[in-house]
Amino acid sequence: MESGSLRMNKQSLSGIAGVFHAEQSERILYYMMHSLQHLGQDGCGMAIADGSHVMVEKNHGLLAEVFKEDVLSKNTGISAVGHVRMSMYLDEALENLQPIMVRAHQGHFAIVVSGSILNARELQEEMEADGLIFQGNSDAELIAHLIQFNHGHLFEKILSATKRLVGSYTFLLMTKNTMYAYRSSDGIHPLFLASYKGGYLLASETSAFSMFDVEEFRSLEAGELIRFGKEDVRSFFLNDRAQERLCAMEFVYYARMDSLFENVSVHTVRKKTGAMLARQERVDADLVVAAPDTATSAAMAFASVLKKPYEIGLVKNRYIGSTYIYPSSVQRMQGIKTRFNAVSSIVKGKRVYLVDDSLIKGFTAKRLCQLLKEAGAKEVHLRIASPRIVSECWYGFEEADHDELAANVYSDDELAKWLNVDSVRFLELEEFDACLPMDCCQACMRKEREHCGRKI
Repeated sequence: MESGSLRMNKQSLSGIAGVFHAEQSERILYYMMHSLQHLGQDGCGMAIADGSHVMVEKNHGLLAEVFKEDVLSKNTGISAVGHVRMSMYLDEALENLQPIMVRAHQGHFAIVVSGSILNARELQEEMEADGLIFQGNSDAELIAHLIQFNHGHLFEKILSATKRLVGSYTFLLMTKNTMYAYRSSDGIHPLFLASYKGGYLLASETSAFSMFDVEEFRSLEAGELIRFGKEDVRSFFLNDRAQERLCAMEFVYYARMDSLFENVSVHTVRKKTGAMLARQERVDADLVVAAPDTATSAAMAFASVLKKPYEIGLVKNRYIGSTYIYPSSVQRMQGIKTRFNAVSSIVKGKRVYLVDDSLIKGFTAKRLCQLLKEAGAKEVHLRIASPRIVSECWYGFEEADHDELAANVYSDDELAKWLNVDSVRFLELEEFDACLPMDCCQACMRKEREHCGRKI
């Protein structure tokens, strides 16, 4: 690796949520986390504070499997933080699930983290050289130890830790009676704050607020730390103010379509990408089918612009989770086979535009195209409502290495042959930019390899 480059441990995509100063905080958090379940199905956890103690419950599985009524009933409090995780690797270690709990003579705290620390390995090796023993390999544990072993009061410890961390991340840290929320200075990972019945809600997406009568909400700014205390709430900016660059894939795939960024819904942006994709269409077909379900918004707009019928030509089993976030390719392929079916009565003998939101490794698209052909489609033309993903993500999102990315390995013609479709077309970068409501990180689409001026 080149001198001056950063080294990191790849981490998992996840969602975090928090409740400060609200009765039945654990139940509020439970429903908030349900709205973030699309961000992770591998494991979940909660830390709950009752003013005197902090309790942690976590395990592998979906939220409803881990937090049954008996678990929620025995853990009640006035504040809580939670985490849902998708794993990038086969990992059965409970130590890597969050929250991470730190017990110290100055007081206990629990932390949940979403994102990725680019200099994680460097910091871990340094702390291990000083005699610290890590129980797992999560960035949350790294940040927890870095905070704990700094000097001063908790705020000073957090300030010192953020100055040493290089990466893109958000975290919620909770003691028995306070909470801290932080969004790193690049702003790639989102974190939102809402007022609720005299208390506060925090979450990775605004969809987590949808079932609550929140008074108002806003995004934490890049580099902002908020301290929630018994007496007041204070906001600080810990690092140099940087230009916020939200991850573009939030709009493409990750976020739920009813979530808002800059008061623009994800659904609206996806419709724009579909319409833009249609305006450049040169191939004629009979109908439009969406890859369920994140491509629905784009496919509907694509069909509208072309004045073609939009049909439900593919259906999915809603009781099987997202195949993209399965930790192994074997599990992913098995999940794809059992999750989707084509509707022969709709696609038989037809020329089909299949609209998908993105193409990462290509396994799901390949299976969907195969299903359409097996159901009798005369032609299948794959249309991707985002640019080519040609580089791995270093900020805690995609799990694929660059040589696993279909659009990086194959040309469009080669890709069509590998997928066994009649044509493949992507939204171009300039077209994609025109659809976004803000400047976004597109490192995976543009092969950018710098973070805050340092080579990755």
